[in-house]
Amino acid sequence: MRSAYAEVLRIAVPLMISTGMFSLVLFADRTLLFQHEPAEMGAAMAAGNLFWVSICIFVGIASMTGAIASQYVGAGRPNRIGRMLWQSVWFSLATMPLFLTLAYFAEPLFKWTDQAPTLIPLQTVYFQILMWGGAGEVLQTALSGFFSGTHRTRTIAIVSVVSGVLNLLLDYLLIFGIDPGWWGGDGDVVLELGIAGAGIASVISFWFKAVCYAAILLKPQFRNSYGIIRGLCFDRRMMWRLAYFGFPAGLMYVTEAGAFSVIVLMIGRLGDVPLQATTMAINFNMIAFIPLVGMSIAASVLVGQHLVRSGHEPAIRCVRAALTIAWAYSAAWALAYWFGAETLISLYALNQSESTIPGDAALALKTAEGLLGFVAIYVLLDATQLILAGALRGAGDTWFVLIAGLSVSVVALTIGIVFEPTWEPALWGTDDLATPTTATTPTTMSDSVSGTLRWWWMILTGWVISLAAAMSARYLQGSWKRMRMV
Repeated sequence: MRSAYAEVLRIAVPLMISTGMFSLVLFADRTLLFQHEPAEMGAAMAAGNLFWVSICIFVGIASMTGAIASQYVGAGRPNRIGRMLWQSVWFSLATMPLFLTLAYFAEPLFKWTDQAPTLIPLQTVYFQILMWGGAGEVLQTALSGFFSGTHRTRTIAIVSVVSGVLNLLLDYLLIFGIDPGWWGGDGDVVLELGIAGAGIASVISFWFKAVCYAAILLKPQFRNSYGIIRGLCFDRRMMWRLAYFGFPAGLMYVTEAGAFSVIVLMIGRLGDVPLQATTMAINFNMIAFIPLVGMSIAASVLVGQHLVRSGHEPAIRCVRAALTIAWAYSAAWALAYWFGAETLISLYALNQSESTIPGDAALALKTAEGLLGFVAIYVLLDATQLILAGALRGAGDTWFVLIAGLSVSVVALTIGIVFEPTWEPALWGTDDLATPTTATTPTTMSDSVSGTLRWWWMILTGWVISLAAAMSARYLQGSWKRMRMV
């Protein structure tokens, strides 16, 4: 079992560094937006979720590059990887026109979902800018699959850290602008773009990662061993294989992201403050969750390779090791969420004195502390469903992962919408409809809004618990042990 832990950590740690850098960028991005204009943080959350829903089916298909490549390695046919990789490249580039078309309909879509009128212009511009990077995100996912599938995860970590630092730098410069006073000059701040600047920084980061991976793949050591140049053609059979195994994985991403986005949009109807509080709590959830995506990828790659090379027993040991590590990591965060909520949430106002925080922002900070209690409840089960879903995908059991995820999501959203408590569009206090313009201490949220906010967080928690139960049942049933993709 010790060797299984070593194998999992060797593959997973660089991937966790990579995905952890992504979670850090998300956290910093939204924190900077909160400090620039609190409403921009909530808008970025809703629009960013819609962006992910729009591209994730294609990202899911492209992500199967890693699992399929690992089975080619396990089967002793690495020369086939280059051609398969090129199919994912053609697929990624073909998504660009679709994404730009979706960007055109951003504003009507946000109006249709009944978002707060003050948020719609911010959500629209952020979503439209992000869509210019959609194809870049799909492409970098496809290319990074080569490195995860061939166990070169250190390359993924290095590229992710460099692109993450670039993103953070651009975030600060483009959100707050460039001040000539930094070098002793005079004049106004230039390029203060706010939420638009955050979107531009993300787009540049997406394409930067894709270019880096492409440049590395053109090295002679990869061109010759994996048929990178020889595979430069369209292969209908391989494209079909990528689509067959990747489509349900992509639809599962859509199902999970879509369900989560619907919950966030339902909360967004309650007003800016509930959406801000939700964004703050989810940001800390992402810090725990996103690095475990790296562990899930490692479980997927190792399960796929061991099933082809050495059978299901080594695959089971790797999954157990991945689960144990994920549980230990998540338990540490659960304790932090439960006992240190006030300290964690205070990081959002690190550069602001209490007297300068507007009343609505102060209320959002206070509300977010309570929401972290929900995250503490489900974070361990979220890790469970993530690792087991990755293991099932690595074996090729992608259709079950899709059907289970879709069923759980439909049931959760149906319950949430049908039994949603009635609420009134009044935020401050129980009876007072007036919104104060300044406040030095948090006031109270109206009973109806507060109750409905808690309701949707209960739905979110139940959804995660149900996903964990479904993935656990399938894994224990064991039919994945007989599956192959090559």
